[in-house]
Amino acid sequence: MSKTPSDAQPIRHPPLNRRFGYRFTILSRALAQHMLLYVGREFGLNLAEFRILSVLADRDSTSIKDIAAPTSLDKAHVTRALANLMERGLATQVIDPGDRRLRVVKLTVAGRATITGTLPFSLERQKRLEGCLTAAELRLLWKALSVLSDEAERMLAEEEQRGAGSKRGSTRTAKREDAKGRRDASP
Repeated sequence: MSKTPSDAQPIRHPPLNRRFGYRFTILSRALAQHMLLYVGREFGLNLAEFRILSVLADRDSTSIKDIAAPTSLDKAHVTRALANLMERGLATQVIDPGDRRLRVVKLTVAGRATITGTLPFSLERQKRLEGCLTAAELRLLWKALSVLSDEAERMLAEEEQRGAGSKRGSTRTAKREDAKGRRDASP
């Protein structure tokens, strides 16, 4: 005799507060919202613009593609946010002389001043979060995050490999969902 759904054992997931994705999402969302409230109030920036300025401050110049990855934004979102930054005089973009298909993006003096102005807030926030932990807990946290990040990347690569032969429509849906999820990532 086969079991009906009502006869089946209930599916047991770990509680939400024990799921990595859920906990990281909650933390990421709180930190992103915290930063958004600050940079919006003090500098008139949205989160995408702040993330782009942060990447540009870390590099002398870069391409839109190279901005997209660390900001967890898709290239179209980067392009729109970058247009706003250029209109405000915070960034510039020129055609790469070596490869005319690429645009090289740089901070302006005003853009550098803006991102420098966010530094005290960012440093205080980091100090406050780190202050919640002992030195030993903090070392363990960084090590654990590194191990978890490496494993999550391996899991992603495995799933991408499995999906390589799937229908193209499914891939497009996954890419749209991934792009949507990246917009919610923390700064």
